[in-house]
Amino acid sequence: MSDLFKKINRGGVFHICLLYILLSIMIVSMSYYEIKKSEMDTLGRGLYNENSIFFIPDESVLWNWRDINIGQQFTLFKELQTGSRNIRAIYFDNQTYVPPIVDGRFFRKEDFYDNGRFAVVGKEIQRSELKYKNGKLYYIYKNNEFEVIGTMGASHLTEIDKTIILSMNGLSGEENRESGIFVLNASDLSSITKSKMLDVGGIKVPVHLFERGEYGAQSYANSDIYNVILKIIVFILVSLSSIVFTVSWIKKQWSEIRVLWILGFQPIYPLFRYVIKYFTITSFTYVLVAGGSFAILNINPEFYNEYFLHICFGFLVIVLTSFLSLRMSMKSLSKRLK
Repeated sequence: MSDLFKKINRGGVFHICLLYILLSIMIVSMSYYEIKKSEMDTLGRGLYNENSIFFIPDESVLWNWRDINIGQQFTLFKELQTGSRNIRAIYFDNQTYVPPIVDGRFFRKEDFYDNGRFAVVGKEIQRSELKYKNGKLYYIYKNNEFEVIGTMGASHLTEIDKTIILSMNGLSGEENRESGIFVLNASDLSSITKSKMLDVGGIKVPVHLFERGEYGAQSYANSDIYNVILKIIVFILVSLSSIVFTVSWIKKQWSEIRVLWILGFQPIYPLFRYVIKYFTITSFTYVLVAGGSFAILNINPEFYNEYFLHICFGFLVIVLTSFLSLRMSMKSLSKRLK
């Protein structure tokens, strides 16, 4: 068994893999924490994004929410009631962030293009607040029955637990025409905030924008500070571990390099071979752990891109620290061979 281990660990392969598995797990854990924090922030804001805009459209212009065109995927909310129970209508053009679902399902695109009225309710909504009819539950809003197709809620208490979301097409014509507070979620809303105009079927609808103090990045300023500190700590730990181990590993190869040098071989060749070997092992180990995390961890598809960027940044940190360490070690060895 010991001979087998020595064979596998020839050149310190086992120790390299072990270290970078641990460093990879550290980076993956930090990345997962980041996206879970983003998701919890979204749930805490009642499904509104950090950069959502709140607006009231100009009452003098008739417009249809189905005709909104901002050149990107978006989700539109209309606030119907706030307080102990938050009631809002929803519409999205393609796909949207799907909150944790306890039972049933969330809205689909086709739900907004038929004659049905649908609702998704928070898990804190009591059965007594709903109507049972023909084996289905309904939420009554202004004498209209909305079929409850799902119950949403996270593992801990959040804003969505006491929220009721209705399909916007289920509102009465009068309710749809009434002006109210709308909330728009999208990745980039800078053009609307600058022009204060919303493109609706080629018609420019003036909108009045306003701030909502309980939402947005400012509410999470203290949390962000701690988050930055945690990132710095992880970055330092990963960098120092990589540098110290890489320098130590190269120095252990000194005896073989010196023997080859005495025999007349140029040291650049074994050094180059060690560098290729080291980068291959570290890269493969990181890709294996990071790739496996996509299959093992419960990541909401809405945050795949954010998670992927964190993983790529972690890979960059490992590659750069390894490269700098190898460069330092090679310079040191070159001087000793002169």
